[in-house]
This record gives sequence, structure tokens and C-alpha cells, in this order.
Amino acid sequence: MTEAIGFDLANLYKAISENNWPAAKEFIDHHPRALNQELEASTGETPLHVAVKFGHLSIVEELVRLVPPEHLQKLDAHGYTPLGIAASHRGIVPIAKCLVDRNSNALSIPNGQLKLIPVTLAFRVGLYEMGRYLYSVTPLQVFKSENGPLGPSFLRGCFVTGDLDVALDLLQRCEELIFAADFGYSTIENIAFYLSDSLNKSQLRFWKQWVYYYIKIPSTMTANHFCVDMQQEDKISNKAEGLNVLWLITSLLYNLFGMKEIHKRKLQHSRATEILNLVCKNLTFLSEDKRPMIAKALLTAAKLGNVEFLFRVSTANPELISMVTFSQRKGHAFFNAVEYRQAEVFNLLRGFHFRNVVAAMFNENHDNLLHTAAKLAPASQLNRIPGAALKMQREWQWFKAVESVVNLGIELRLNKEGLTPLDYFKKNHKELRNEGEKWMKDTASSCSVVGALIVTIVFATAFTVPGGNDQASGYPIFLKEKLFKVFLISDAVSLFASTTSVLTFLGILTSRYAEEDFLYSLPTKLIIGLSTLFLSIATMLIAFSATIIIMWQHNSSPSWVFLPVIMVASVPLSLFVLLQFPLLVEIISSTYGPGIFHKKVKKWP
Repeated sequence: MTEAIGFDLANLYKAISENNWPAAKEFIDHHPRALNQELEASTGETPLHVAVKFGHLSIVEELVRLVPPEHLQKLDAHGYTPLGIAASHRGIVPIAKCLVDRNSNALSIPNGQLKLIPVTLAFRVGLYEMGRYLYSVTPLQVFKSENGPLGPSFLRGCFVTGDLDVALDLLQRCEELIFAADFGYSTIENIAFYLSDSLNKSQLRFWKQWVYYYIKIPSTMTANHFCVDMQQEDKISNKAEGLNVLWLITSLLYNLFGMKEIHKRKLQHSRATEILNLVCKNLTFLSEDKRPMIAKALLTAAKLGNVEFLFRVSTANPELISMVTFSQRKGHAFFNAVEYRQAEVFNLLRGFHFRNVVAAMFNENHDNLLHTAAKLAPASQLNRIPGAALKMQREWQWFKAVESVVNLGIELRLNKEGLTPLDYFKKNHKELRNEGEKWMKDTASSCSVVGALIVTIVFATAFTVPGGNDQASGYPIFLKEKLFKVFLISDAVSLFASTTSVLTFLGILTSRYAEEDFLYSLPTKLIIGLSTLFLSIATMLIAFSATIIIMWQHNSSPSWVFLPVIMVASVPLSLFVLLQFPLLVEIISSTYGPGIFHKKVKKWP
């Protein structure tokens, strides 16, 4: 009998999965208890679970009429209610609405594994329409602190997915969640972590900055605005059927000029700023249990370069200055900024009234701020810089920048290993220095071969001029031609430039490669070598093109053939520009540009 029932349940599972309600209804009429049976033992799914999983709205509506309301709170083997499956698997809002209308208590039931309520599940998997609907119908009481991590975990999901308008609405309605914990991480710490990019304005081109400034952001939405009205959406959809082509064209143009991206950035920055304002508002009176949360949030902000959060929060309450000035048990904000190479946060130190106090501090290993700068930067920061030599240069720039703000004598203090900051720097960067030396020598060797070939070519060309020489006078036959003068000048410039390039690269190969040489000496030589090599290639091709045109002019060739010659001659130059010119620009900018430590300094306590 059990095997027969199992076989029948398999048929019921198949009927529901194939959206065959007549067959499923016939079976249920004969076996009413099947509504409460697990159709598959491994998953523990009831018929309602299966219908929701496969997204069959009509069967869900029929089954909801047949089962009592408490049936919608039943969990499968993975700890999901039917609403939990609808929120995380399918994203079909009408199915969720049908389930909620029958039993709204399912909105507050977390799943068995992650302990996430349906609305949080929807945002975590990227089902924004479903998430917004569930948020509009989930009672505020569910999110409150007395229910444990349900509210903070929902906010973290919104921060991860960038749904900051929903997070802002909830924080405005329930401000105590700012200091509520989500499995060890408080909301204020999550704000410092996940809103780092949103709080810092992105660098845009000048015209995009102008558009960014004039874009108007709508006022903050309330919970009622997140509700999905099915009938209204259908009306809008039907009305817009005749405007599909116009809408498509407008949308394409909107995306083509980057307007959508600019609007999204402005919206995210606006919402993040409002959230930060709300955080600062709640920092007026601090209890002892909130201080560790704020301290961890400040350290997180310093580590990620969230300078706006660090500045605003630390100045919102004069008591918080001590958290920035004095070392914490798990670190210090400026120590984190230096260790993780966050230049904007470090620039705050230059405008900090208590910078002498910070500069004189040391951690549990007796490392002072300069010892911290002597550590090797994280791989995530070094990987942004092309070439091992430029990475070594940036590391030395950091060391010198920190050295410029610390107190006298700091550079001579020893840490637990008995090393001064300079010795500690050399120890930690020994491998990177060797890689930088190898990179510089490989680059110099490759470029010097090209330069030597150009020297050979243009030197020989100077004695075998186009058209030859007059046997009587010894002067070139085409001496009076304008293009011949172009040839002579280009050939001479190419010879001098390539010779300079070869000699400069030879100087790189014979350098001592000390750590301080990577700051100016070696990059300057590389700039000169690459620049003169680029000039020699360009003038060599000009000389070649001038020679070809002179020869064709005197052979009565048609003028249109000159264009292909010039185009073909520009191919090597274009390749060099594409492959090497960005590196040259990067080296010049890194060595002689404004740099990352010369931005406007904010004055603060």
C-alpha cells in the first residue's frame, strides 16, 4: 500500500510540475491527505511547495483555496516556506501576493539555513520587484531589534544590492537598527563597508560632471511607494504597447550617452548621504555598548577609503575624536589607512589638529606609523599599478609621504624585530625591488634593440640619399626639393633621438637599483628613453614617406598613390602608440604629476 501511495504521489508531482491541474485535482479529490504529504522525501516538498517552485500561478491559487492558512507556514527539507520559495526561486510577484493574502504570518518566518525572511531572500538573489513588494507588506515589527538579526540582515542585503532607497526608508522608520547587530556585524559597520563607493563621488568627465550636477533626484520614497499594484501595471503596459518603438529609441540614446549611469550614481550618492546624515543624527548621545560598534566602523571606513564616512562620523560628536586620536585594541584608523594605502584618508591626517599624537603612536608590535608604511601594500592595491618598477615607486612615495608628517626621531625608532622603518621597508620590499629591477632591465633591453636598429638604418640612409648625388658637384640631385629637406631633417632627428634613446637605456641597464632610485632616477631615465624612441620612430617613418613620395613624383605617378603609402607608414607608429604610449603617460603622471598626496586638505578637529 505504501509503495502504491508513493507511486501515486510521484504522479501528482509530475502533474503539478507540468501545470496539469485537472490531473492533479482528480488525484487530490481521491486522496485529500496528499495535500499534506511530502511528494519527494529528499526535499520535503508539499504540493504547494512544488507548484510555487515551478511558478504555476493558477495551481497555486487552487491549492491555496484547498489548504488551511497554517499550511502556508510549513517548511520543506531546506527550511523554506512556499513564500520563501516564491521570494528566492521564481520572483513571480502574483504568486507571492496570493500566498500573503492567505497567510501574512509567513512574511516573518526565516528559512532554516540562513535565517533570512522572504523579503531578505528576494533582495539577496537580485529579485528587486519581488523584494519591493514583500517590503511593502512586511510589518515593521518584524525588522525591529527585539527580533534579533532579521532587520540588520535585511539592511545588509539592501546595501549589497545597492537598494539604498529601501534601506533608507527602513532606517528612517526604525532608527535603532543603526546599532543592531547582524551575526557580529552592526548596521553602522555595514554602512561603512558597503557604502564606500556610493559616498565617494565618482570621477567623471567634465560634461558628465555638469550633467551630474543638474540631475534632480526625487524625494525619499515611503513604504507605500514600494507596493506593486498589479492592475495599474497592466494598464500602463497596455497603454504603452503603441509607444514601444519610441521608448526603445529613447532608451538606446539614454544609455548611449551614459545618462542612465550618471543618474544611477547621483541617486546612489544622494541616498547614501541621507543614510549617513541619519547615522550622524544618532551619534549625539552614546551609550557604552555603541562605542565598540562605532570604533569598528571607523576602522572599516579607514581600511576601505570611505573618507566621507570617517570625516562625518568622527566630527558628529566631539567624544568620537578620541576614537580617531588614540589607538584601539584592534587597530587605529590612520594606521589602517596607511597599511591599506588609502590616500584620501591619509590626506585627512595632514589637516588633523592631533596629527602629532597620531604620528607618535605605535601598535602592539611597536610599529609606528612609518613602520606601517614600510609594509608591503595589499595585492588589491598593487595590482592597479602597471609594472613592478612603478609599484616600487608608489611604495616609496607612500613611505616618503608618511615620513613627511611624522615627528622627528620616528624614523630611527626600532620595532619588535629591532629594525628602523627604512630597514623594515627594505626587508619587506626586497622581492618587489628585484622584480622592479628585472622589469626595468627587460624593458630597457627590448627598447635598446629597437633603438640600435633605427640608428643603423638612419645612419646608412644619410649616405645613400634618394636619387643619389651629382657626379660633378657631389651634392644630392634632389637637394632643392622641399620634400628632400623634410627627409634630411627627419633623418637627422631620428638619428639623434635613437642614439639618445640607446644611451639612456644603457644607463638604465648599468644603474645601481637602490630603493630610492625608483622614486625619480630610474623613472626619469625610462621617460627620456621611451620619449626619444617614440620620436625616432616617428621621424624615421616621416623620412621614409618623404623618400617614397619624391621617387613617385619624378616617375609621374598619380598623386592618389601617396595616401596609401602614408597610411601604411603610420601603422608601426600607431602600434607603438597603442602599446607603449599609455605606459609612458603613466610613468610621467606617477613621477611628475600632482600625485595622490596633493589633494585638498580638510580641516577638522
